[in-house]
Amino acid sequence: MRERYAEELRKLNCSIVSMGKMIEIAIQSSVLALMGRDRDAAAQVSKNDDAINAMERDIESQCMRLLLHEQPMATDLRMITAALKMITDMERIGDHAVDIADLVLSIPDCTYGRMCEIEEMSSEIIGMFDDAIQSYIGKDYNKAKNVIARDDVIDELYHSIKKDLVERIRQTDDGETILDYLLIAKYIERIGDHATNIAGWVVFALTGERE
Repeated sequence: MRERYAEELRKLNCSIVSMGKMIEIAIQSSVLALMGRDRDAAAQVSKNDDAINAMERDIESQCMRLLLHEQPMATDLRMITAALKMITDMERIGDHAVDIADLVLSIPDCTYGRMCEIEEMSSEIIGMFDDAIQSYIGKDYNKAKNVIARDDVIDELYHSIKKDLVERIRQTDDGETILDYLLIAKYIERIGDHATNIAGWVVFALTGERE
């Protein structure tokens, strides 16, 4: 009986890793589409979102079976509960990757002068997301706390970009395109928030305290 339970927990971890990889690819693809003005890559992000949504539903079913049939205790119970919460944040990250990709399809072929900062934000949130997932799999409290601390870096970059874009709106007639770039920066910042939420649920799973 306990061997079956341990196997079910292992399958849950594998499913979370798989969903995480799908989402990481979605983020990377949407950002690469933005940087390279690659409309085909952007369109593919939207097409792949259904698979992420299906994975969320599958993990939810796995968690519910574990809760109903195995009656886990203590840390295991919190880990499963955390997984249920995490997949909601993970699915929303996938949605934001689609949001970015959709904007790539609508933005004219021109570039924003501070794309390097958007790229820096993107690189940071991908690292945060990956570390958040790894902190769950490895039950790594310090790694989860590190993810939470890094959210301030994302916020600072976002506010710097936002300030610049608002100023540009005042100085140009192409306000709609600039607003699109502001939305992209906001979606990246929100991905960082969701990665932070995931890490917060890991802290809860390990300590019983919510960040």
